[in-house]
Amino acid sequence: MNIYHLFSKELNSNRVFGLDLLRAIAILLVVSSHGNYFFSKKMMDYYRFIDFDGVSLFFVLSGFLIGVILIKQLENQPASFKLLLNFWVRRWFRTLPTYFLILLTLTILNKIFNPFFTFSSVQKYYYFFQNLYFYEIDGFFPESWSLSVEEWFYLLVPVLIFSLLYFFKTPKRVILFVIIFIISLVFFIRYLGHLKIVLFSPKLVITRLDAIMYGVFGAYVYFYHQKYWKMRPKTLFVLGLFLFAVDRYVEMSSTVDLFNCYFECSIAPIGTLLLLPFLSDLKKPNFKILNWVTIISTISYSMYLINMSLVRDFIIVNLPWTGSEIYHDLVKIINYTLYWGITISLSIIIYLFFEHPITNLRDKISLHRFEK
Repeated sequence: MNIYHLFSKELNSNRVFGLDLLRAIAILLVVSSHGNYFFSKKMMDYYRFIDFDGVSLFFVLSGFLIGVILIKQLENQPASFKLLLNFWVRRWFRTLPTYFLILLTLTILNKIFNPFFTFSSVQKYYYFFQNLYFYEIDGFFPESWSLSVEEWFYLLVPVLIFSLLYFFKTPKRVILFVIIFIISLVFFIRYLGHLKIVLFSPKLVITRLDAIMYGVFGAYVYFYHQKYWKMRPKTLFVLGLFLFAVDRYVEMSSTVDLFNCYFECSIAPIGTLLLLPFLSDLKKPNFKILNWVTIISTISYSMYLINMSLVRDFIIVNLPWTGSEIYHDLVKIINYTLYWGITISLSIIIYLFFEHPITNLRDKISLHRFEK
C-alpha cells in the first residue's frame, strides 16, 4: 500500500510545513544521536561536530504550540477549571496513552528477560518521578526524562497561569510574568548548582523547564506582537543557526563549569526560538519527496519513545549476530540500518493503529464532556 495514502489525512491537512520540518529534524537528530552506539571511534570523532541538541528543538516547539493554544483559549474564554481540565484532557490524550504503552511493554520485556528486574525500581516512571528531584541513568527507559519535563510543564505552568488569573484578569500580563518568573527561577537554580548548594543535572525537570518557556515566549510574541514576529525573520533564522554552531563549538571545547551551569541548556533553546518566525511562515515546496517531512513529523513521538530502549537495546542488541567479531564493521552497518528501518516502520504502525485512533477519541470526547 502507498505510504502517502496511509497518511493522506495528515498530508492534506492545514499543517505548517516549517514547524513539521523543525519537528522532523529534531527527531532525526535524537535518533541519530542514540544510534551513535553503532559507530566506530573514528566515526564518533566526526559525528560530534553535528551532534546537535534535538531535545531542545522539541522543548521549544512544544512550548510554542502549547503557548499559542493556551493564549487563544484565555483570550476567548474566561479562565475556569473546566477550561483547564479540557486543556489537560486534550494534552494527556495526546501524550500519555502511547507513553504508557511503551512503558508497559518495556516493563513486561524486562520482567521476562532480566532476572534482576523489580517493579519497584521502575515505579517512578509511571508517576514521572524519574527526574523530578534526582536523575540517575539506570538503563531502563532513560530517554523518558524529557517526557517527564513536558508532563510536569503541562501540569504546573497552566495551574500557575490560571491561579494568577484569579487575581489578575489580564492574560497578556500574567503569561509574560510566568515566562519571566520560570526562566529566572531556572537560572537561579543553575547558579545554586554552580555553587554546589544544590545537585545540578541538565536532565532534571526544574533545570529544563526554561527551554519550554522560551517556546511559550515565542507564542506570546506571535500572538500579541505580530509586528515584531514578522520583523526580519530571515535574519533571526540565520542568527539562530549561528547560535547552534556556537553551542556545538563551546560544548566541544569548554570544560568551564560556569558554562555548563548557566548556558549549556539555554543557547540551543534560544537559537530554536529565533528559527520560529521564519519557519512558522514557511510553505511546503511542491516536491512529493517532502511528504516524508510531514510523515516523520507525524510519527516523531512514537519514534522518540521506541528508538532507544525498545529498538536499540532490546531488539538490535539481542540479534544473534550482534556480538560476532567476524565482519565486525559490516555487522555495525547492518545493525545501524536495521535500527533506523525498525524504528520508522514500528513507529508508523504505532501511529496508525494506536496513537491516531486515541487522538481521534480525544477530539470526540474532550469538548463535549468539559465545555457543556
